[in-house]
Amino acid sequence: MSVVDLIDEQDQLKAHQYKFSLWPRAWAAYNLPDPFKWEIYPFQQDQIDNIPSQPGIYSFVIQPGIASHSNCSYLVYIGRTERTLRVRFREYLREQNKREGRPKIVRLLNKYQDYLYFCCSVIAETERITEIEEALINAFLPPCNDQFSAEMSRVIGAFR
Repeated sequence: MSVVDLIDEQDQLKAHQYKFSLWPRAWAAYNLPDPFKWEIYPFQQDQIDNIPSQPGIYSFVIQPGIASHSNCSYLVYIGRTERTLRVRFREYLREQNKREGRPKIVRLLNKYQDYLYFCCSVIAETERITEIEEALINAFLPPCNDQFSAEMSRVIGAFR
């Protein structure tokens, strides 16, 4: 491998780096009841009709599918919708092709098309969706989320 090839390989790898914070204290601080029944769908147009037509919480995970390892996922984004999860899924499909979309999200949706999954859970108590989303974001610290609680922002601000 030539030096130029090595530099190209390094540049390609850098384009796929995300900074994950794995913080057991944040995990332990999560203390909401567990109302979740997570379902997972490939992030593909043909999945629209399978997505629930109720409000809820969702996340995007990247699953490389290497060696049939069933528990290898990278949770990269958490969101909520008071509309239906199906409507939100459809909006992400449209955002995937928008130049003016949120840069981190557009990048995520396009770089990992074959490996990206939409995980969602219907939440019947719609008045609690925001609280649940905030608690999950603060526990997982997903690299594509930008809004953390004030306390968490102070702590992680030095590292991102």
